[in-house]
Amino acid sequence: MNNVHNHNDRDVARFDWAGQIKLAIVLSVIAAITAIALADRVAEPVLIVGVIVVASFAGWARVQPAPQPAQQLIRIPVRDR
Repeated sequence: MNNVHNHNDRDVARFDWAGQIKLAIVLSVIAAITAIALADRVAEPVLIVGVIVVASFAGWARVQPAPQPAQQLIRIPVRDR
């Protein structure tokens, strides 16, 4: 029987929980300090959305894209008119 999968379990990158938790703690402290500093100058919804956007960018910057499998070309017969 032919196995379709081309990768082993060892090839799959593991999720770095410790790194993500450290990042979350650091971003939380930075967000709290920034929110306290800007509390009287900026509206609360702007602070909340800003924290979410900055944390999202920082989190997604750490994500490594998964390798995509090679796509095979499938020829579909087309009838000429």
